[in-house]
Amino acid sequence: MTDPRILGFIIRFYFALIVPFLLASAGMRLLLSEQFLQLAYQRPGFPSDIYGFTMADRLQYGPLAIDYLFNGEPIDYLAALRLPGDKCWNTEAGAADCALFSDRELRHMGDVKQITTRIFALAVAVLLLSVMIAIANRYNARLQSDIRAGLRRGCLLALLSLLCLAVLSTASWDRAFDIFHELFFAEGTWRFPYSNSLIRLYPEQLFTEAAFALAMFIFLFAGLILVLLAIFERRPRRRI
Repeated sequence: MTDPRILGFIIRFYFALIVPFLLASAGMRLLLSEQFLQLAYQRPGFPSDIYGFTMADRLQYGPLAIDYLFNGEPIDYLAALRLPGDKCWNTEAGAADCALFSDRELRHMGDVKQITTRIFALAVAVLLLSVMIAIANRYNARLQSDIRAGLRRGCLLALLSLLCLAVLSTASWDRAFDIFHELFFAEGTWRFPYSNSLIRLYPEQLFTEAAFALAMFIFLFAGLILVLLAIFERRPRRRI
């Protein structure tokens, strides 16, 4: 039979680890949406495309790569997309149209889809497991207390991580941006000329704003969970 103290430690450790991950995953899913792109593109001061994409073009083409990440389609979905000739860059003069994404861009988007699929699948699995643990131990006051302690520590860990990342990003956003990509993608697979559609549709400023929005999401929801836990634990308990 498992020692209750060991089981309690495992529960606290597990929930402390998953809270930052689940908050980040939920925030990422909200940001990987057409709605966020619309807000970003239409924000005053968002950088224009010097190669010819208008805001209307971005609103038309920008969501397509986001759709690809979640629609279950193969890379052919993106490979089939074409640009009219007047929107093409570095193509033969007078060409009727051109591919929206180059072969390198398509390979990168394939990598992005693999990574995002795994992250969100893991997030769903972790969430389901956590709910099952909470339900299975709903009558065990000690383990319920351990779950709450783990959630609290997870929220504090998320806030501490935000602080560390904020310091790193403030000190050198470019280096922080590079580190993020180096963690997930092979060297040389994620840098593109400014004339490529991926950069024209998703300039670095978009990632800056997404990082800020994600940080605010995590900060607000971690704080909300902490407040709810404090309220719950201050409720008077019924005596039997």
